[in-house]
Amino acid sequence: MGRLVRSADRSALGSQALAYGAVVALAAVAGLAVRGTAGLLGALLAGVVVAVFLGSTPVVLNPVARSSPVLSLPAAVLFFLVKAFAAMAVLFLLFDVGGVAEHVDRRTFGLAAVVCSLVWTALALWSFRRRRVLTYDLGDTPS
Repeated sequence: MGRLVRSADRSALGSQALAYGAVVALAAVAGLAVRGTAGLLGALLAGVVVAVFLGSTPVVLNPVARSSPVLSLPAAVLFFLVKAFAAMAVLFLLFDVGGVAEHVDRRTFGLAAVVCSLVWTALALWSFRRRRVLTYDLGDTPS
């Protein structure tokens, strides 16, 4: 992962991961308090699913955008479609195959997934606003 993440982004990613982990832990404790062990498992599973789905986007799309900015939009749309089908497959496998639904509370899973998604998005926005990303190049021409 060291090559996939630039050194300037590592500290922001670390603080973002720490804050996200705290939110998942709070959701797990709340799920345990309200729904018992099934709520705990639902919240933890939601935290993992959200982290994998939302965390995979910069890992896949940043190298594409750096190597070919023209292909970044088609790659993003294709990756979005792949993730949508993968999300359907994950939800189908989690709740229809293997009896997982008996051990995981669906309401806690859903609520924790929504909360974790919103927190992940807010943390990503916070991290992006702290970075100094050039939006255009002025070149060498004097103004």
